[in-house]
Amino acid sequence: YYYFTSDEAEVKGNNVFLIEGKHSKNNSLPSLEDIKDGLLKMILFTNLEDVKIDSKKYNSIAVLKLSVENHFSEKNLSNSQKETLLVLRKEARANHFELRIL
Repeated sequence: YYYFTSDEAEVKGNNVFLIEGKHSKNNSLPSLEDIKDGLLKMILFTNLEDVKIDSKKYNSIAVLKLSVENHFSEKNLSNSQKETLLVLRKEARANHFELRIL
């Protein structure tokens, strides 16, 4: 059993999306420390094998959701933030989790 919680969960058909959200009020992206914390949850959520709600089995899909206060814009990112985002996208593809940026 895992006793970690997700920030959100969405059920669509036979899938349950386990969403870990990281938000920034003042920056173009959440902090690197917040993103690292979210990646730790992605490791756990992508390795779940037996996910049930009320005894019904679901396919679990891990989601890292990054949001910013006044809408995300890639043009507002610094070069290091652009690199972080590029690495995150590669990480999501390689490790089978979704990356949502709002």
